[in-house]
Amino acid sequence: MGFQVTGIKIGNVAEFDWRFMRALIELELSLRVGDRVQIVGPDTDFRQIVREIKLAREKVKRGKSAQKVWVPVINRVRPGDAVVKLPPGRVDEAPPLPPIVPNPRDTDC
Repeated sequence: MGFQVTGIKIGNVAEFDWRFMRALIELELSLRVGDRVQIVGPDTDFRQIVREIKLAREKVKRGKSAQKVWVPVINRVRPGDAVVKLPPGRVDEAPPLPPIVPNPRDTDC
């Protein structure tokens, strides 16, 4: 099974911190704040804009090749997932929330 990804692979997820919803990414190429990325794996496939990059607990504007940087993510990721830099343009950061359907048992009769 193949994935439809248009862009340049810039690294892989090394760790995921679920408490702070962030991923440690091992970079093979540079990554900047504002870049559009897609994170893809067997159970992962979403796009987002990079809003923040941390290197050794300090915010930076750019991560360079061979560095490990922390990036906040909008969904769960897994070690080994590929990080792909997408061409500039619009990104759907999160799917729309499902409509709220009232529970029929909650009505006052």
